[in-house]
Amino acid sequence: MASTKLSVFLPLLVTLLLAALLSIGVKICVIIGLSLTHLHFYWSNFQRAPTAVSVAPILNNATFYGAVTINDDTLTLGPDPDNSTSVGKARGLYHFPSNTTSFVYEMIYSFAFTYGDYNGSSLSLLGSVFPSLSGTASELTVAGGTGVFRFARGYAVLKFASGDPKRSLLVNELDVYVSHY
Repeated sequence: MASTKLSVFLPLLVTLLLAALLSIGVKICVIIGLSLTHLHFYWSNFQRAPTAVSVAPILNNATFYGAVTINDDTLTLGPDPDNSTSVGKARGLYHFPSNTTSFVYEMIYSFAFTYGDYNGSSLSLLGSVFPSLSGTASELTVAGGTGVFRFARGYAVLKFASGDPKRSLLVNELDVYVSHY
């Protein structure tokens, strides 16, 4: 009889406890074992280098429609790729899927980390990028990860940081928010 009462009231008690913890701001992710990690780094993309190869031709010069480029870029702690600590590589591709004059591209990348606590781990990011020199940011999806970031999910904010036309260099700033076990 006592076990029947316990089995009826235990789910109600747990629900009330969780509601109380939420109302005072306790994060449920701590209770169920999730971690929330914020990463901040810079992504240096050399447009005309052996690390950026166009693998499909541009079908429309006004929109870049059809262009596909594969990259193997550097991730650093600071915005200067020559004088900053390398934390990993951004490997993947981007393509221009629209035949309109809105300059948007889609990207699929694996960010492989080679530094610090995340050495040997990676994150997979994908989504639409709306390039802007005015500081407007694009959001990307964190679709998964490996190593420390197993079962990762989250989002990344990508923002143009600087450029050097002589070197065909674009530097983007990334803030990545990841929940993982």
